[in-house]
Amino acid sequence: MHDKSDRLPQVLMSRLSMRHFQFVATVAEQGNILGAARKLNLTQPAVSRAIRDVESMLGTALFLREARGVTLTPEGELFVVHARAALSEMNRAWLDIEDLARGKTGRLVIGSLPNGASGPLPRALIRARQEHPAIQISVFEGLYHQMIPSLRAGDLDFVIGRLRQRSRDASLTTQHLYRQRWVVLARAGHPMAGRGTLRLADLHGGHWITPVQSAPIRAMIEGIFLREGLTPPENAIEMSALGICRAMLLESDSMMFLPRGTFRQDEDSGALVELDVALEPLAEDVGLFWRKGHHRSPVEALFVQILEEVARDTNG
Repeated sequence: MHDKSDRLPQVLMSRLSMRHFQFVATVAEQGNILGAARKLNLTQPAVSRAIRDVESMLGTALFLREARGVTLTPEGELFVVHARAALSEMNRAWLDIEDLARGKTGRLVIGSLPNGASGPLPRALIRARQEHPAIQISVFEGLYHQMIPSLRAGDLDFVIGRLRQRSRDASLTTQHLYRQRWVVLARAGHPMAGRGTLRLADLHGGHWITPVQSAPIRAMIEGIFLREGLTPPENAIEMSALGICRAMLLESDSMMFLPRGTFRQDEDSGALVELDVALEPLAEDVGLFWRKGHHRSPVEALFVQILEEVARDTNG
């Protein structure tokens, strides 16, 4: 026998519509009913009535009414996150249907953390373009705190990057992809290049490039120095732009802890080399972040399969 609480989700699903989601999300975006009504091309009373209907169905207030507009309650903030994700999923479904009608296979929007770009992602993108040219792929790079809100909102299909972040996020699920080894990279002509069995203390006073304070990897890099009884290097430039890091490594005596293969072409050509530093092996798990409950589209499943195959070939 089912009680009232068992029936509540079914009742809500039967009464709530995508329009309700759109109304709530638009009011939250505009910060007032009048602005939302203008954007939706509706009257202010119609939008107000729709918001009251949603709050009545949910049995809780989503907005606090104030003289200058409205602000979200904690319940409203949670509802808006899911409403935006639902609207994004429906928009993607519509675009996928249009793609099928035009003979296209689908589209993919990927978020990459900086360390995610050093693994199989570039080669997987090349292979996908060669084997499935009709797939439309967009890739955005950023730090964890920039990518994950977009993932939760449904603007990204998945994010690739370092799995061990500062705290576990209950709204996400992860999939392990490969392990990456961290090394100290420098130009081939660096004074320390070619010297055997260096200690980190030998490099400590040199020119370093380090992650910015907000980067989750910053604590790991600082921990390497602390374990060797050293303070983090003072002669360092904080950087999050890999393109600038590459230029500085190639054109100066700068050094940087990076995953092996970050600048694969330069490493393969010998322009950038690993310094022979006596340290415990440094390895990190890299994988994929998904919204919990997200159902992968056929194009997502196809691309993830390519990623997995390229990762096996690279690390095999």
